[in-house]
Amino acid sequence: MVYSGASSCNKTKSAHGVAIYLDKQATNGWKDSGSVWEAVNERIIMIRLECKPIHATIIAVYSPINSNGNKQAIEEVDAFYLKLQQTVDKVPRGDMLLIMGDFNARVGKQQNQTTKNVIGPHTVDKINENGQHLIDFCSHNDIIVANTFYQHKTVHQMTWKHPGNKRWHMLDYTLVNKKFRSSVEDVRVYRNAAGAIGTDHHLVKAKLRLHLRCRKKAEKPQCLRLDMNKIKNDNLQKKFQEQLLNKLEGIGAQKKTVNEKYDEFVDYVKNLGGTIFKQEQNTPRKAKEWLTDEILNLVNEKAAAFVEWQNHRQTRTERKYRVKYCLLRKLVNRKIHARRLEYWDEVSEEIEKAIKQHDLSTAYRVIRQLKGGRPNVDNMPIQSKQGDLLSNSNDVMLRWREYFCDLLNVHSVIDPRIVQQISVPIISTTEQMRQDKPPSLSEVHDAIKQMTNMKAPGIDNISADLLKAGGIPMAKWVHEILCDVWNDEEVVEDWTTAILIRFNWQNFLTHNTKSDTKRNLQTIAGTTSWFSSQQIYN
Repeated sequence: MVYSGASSCNKTKSAHGVAIYLDKQATNGWKDSGSVWEAVNERIIMIRLECKPIHATIIAVYSPINSNGNKQAIEEVDAFYLKLQQTVDKVPRGDMLLIMGDFNARVGKQQNQTTKNVIGPHTVDKINENGQHLIDFCSHNDIIVANTFYQHKTVHQMTWKHPGNKRWHMLDYTLVNKKFRSSVEDVRVYRNAAGAIGTDHHLVKAKLRLHLRCRKKAEKPQCLRLDMNKIKNDNLQKKFQEQLLNKLEGIGAQKKTVNEKYDEFVDYVKNLGGTIFKQEQNTPRKAKEWLTDEILNLVNEKAAAFVEWQNHRQTRTERKYRVKYCLLRKLVNRKIHARRLEYWDEVSEEIEKAIKQHDLSTAYRVIRQLKGGRPNVDNMPIQSKQGDLLSNSNDVMLRWREYFCDLLNVHSVIDPRIVQQISVPIISTTEQMRQDKPPSLSEVHDAIKQMTNMKAPGIDNISADLLKAGGIPMAKWVHEILCDVWNDEEVVEDWTTAILIRFNWQNFLTHNTKSDTKRNLQTIAGTTSWFSSQQIYN
């Protein structure tokens, strides 16, 4: 979901805001096309999708209320349509343009007679000032009001009921540029969809004929999930080491490259570790969620009561259904509040129990679950060198590349005379021979034992816990690979790959400090494969 709202200093209960929600397929298509979006203001937001055979630009809006001659309201409406026009002017001419939202505008059948190219024959209202603004905007941009071109029952056209005169009106519209009118198959209102949230506007659904263009992505390797209790089991460790030793003896002297030997090592260790230390999937940790079946049933009853109330508006029994809905709404709110307090008490006790048992892994896992994980920074805008906001994911990636190129390739001018003055250290023959020797088996074994447990693995997906569980056989296999690297002077390709992780640091690229640079360098060095983080020779 991408959204745009009022700034934190202007937030109130009546603050405006707009959002666009994308399902999984649309999200993938949006990301593959560069994640183009713009939060124009608290009333307008725009995104762009790459589709087949054409691309689509979607704009969600929330127009000011009808002015009714009020000077301030007229200025707000004029400013809204001026900003909307500026946004539409940025849309490529070949795109399908969809503008959806609450326009607070009414149009009637008379407008169908005068502007048939904008308003269809199926209207239900009389025009107001906002309606005239809407027609002028559509006429200027060759846009049609799609709602009015599809015949439905009146209840499936009107979206809002006036609280004063109790009359229904069509205020929410779907607009599409005229050249792509045939891509819209239907537009209608669904009344029951609004029951669960209690809004006074009905849901408007537009059916389009589009095909999202998503590039095929390579399947990501699944993370190797191991049971830490099994890894600490002496019998399972012994079994793991015996099979490693048998495999190592069976390999013998083979004429393979360093990368081939390493790939064979990684595949076998992962498969064997996943078999012996596999985490059982049939006994997952039971999550204590505050949303119970009782609350869900009450929410469904509240939604049904809301629909009944809407169906009996302007009748003698309206008060009875409205009271029923209000009572259920209050009951649901009380139940949710009480269950949340109870849930927090349960979680707090679980965290406290884990800390007392020195089980920090469980404690931090529960805390991360409550926190909701890492912030999603994939589509977070960043600033360019000039201070411009970059929202396109391709531009963001190029900016990160530019930043790290500047960070890691510092231009410097060295005086050759100063270099010549630097004396070359003289070391003894014994020391030179010691430095030229490949790492010994004991050094490799000690380096593995010094690795920190419970840390994320590198791209090889082999954790330090699994390496330690292998004991001497694991060290022998690793030592053999390292000796080949040392003697052949050929580094394993996976060891040259660094993983860069973006953090949620505000204005980082334009206001970075020395400490930020240090953290980035630590990130580069600390997220490579396990070999890169260990110094196995003096």
